[in-house]
Amino acid sequence: MEPRFVLAPNPSPMTHEGTRSYIVGRERPVVIDPGPALEAHHAALMQALGGVRPAAILITHAHPDHAPGSLRLANETGAPVLMAPGALAPSIAPEAVTRWIGEGERIETDAGVLRAIATPGHAPEHLAFHWTEDGAPTGGALFVGDLLMGEGDTALVAAPEGDLARYLRSLEAVAALEASVFYPTHGPPLTDPLGALERYRAHREERIEQVRASLAAGDASAAELVDTIYGDALHPALHEAAAGSLAAVLAYLAQRGEAARLGADRFTLLR
Repeated sequence: MEPRFVLAPNPSPMTHEGTRSYIVGRERPVVIDPGPALEAHHAALMQALGGVRPAAILITHAHPDHAPGSLRLANETGAPVLMAPGALAPSIAPEAVTRWIGEGERIETDAGVLRAIATPGHAPEHLAFHWTEDGAPTGGALFVGDLLMGEGDTALVAAPEGDLARYLRSLEAVAALEASVFYPTHGPPLTDPLGALERYRAHREERIEQVRASLAAGDASAAELVDTIYGDALHPALHEAAAGSLAAVLAYLAQRGEAARLGADRFTLLR
């Protein structure tokens, strides 16, 4: 069974086509990532639910393109809002969360069970949801939030929220689930999950090596690092994200004890 989704009208360089709010089940469904607080998106979600009260509203993480729509949806349907604690920049107030959940939490629907998988890295509170049993695709499916995008080979891991070491461990954790398909919040399904994970790991390894090389070559400012690594192809709207991504790489190298060899004073330049 394929999950239903409602696409929010919030396309951008960061969100690709927009936020996909997934609906799993029909009689006792859950809504995953209800998206931004946009009238048109809320109306479309309510229409898709057809008057059925969701068993839960699940949030992969508290960024503004994923979570704010939960407030009105919860108020009008009575559904509980579930997410993990620990957000550094939440777009909803803690009191809007009905219950904090974490690794292993099971949420039952009429189309199978979803189990919360801790996948920090993009954000410290990030969860994925592993869909199994009943109506789930053969081998199970994973709603990956922003751990991976439906297009390309990279997702945002940017300081101060992003942690590259934890992100890489999260990729390993979801590989072990052996799900047959990944459903990102941005972009189409990934029907070759292991291939996608390999691309994402390879991209990160390449970026880490680029930062090492740039520092060794003498780049000593945020602007120099961004220009050297991303070049003119970088979309202006993504410049801040790129700088944050490089900051996460610098922090990763510092954690590995490479700060002294590469120049310890440079590791604070992008923070």
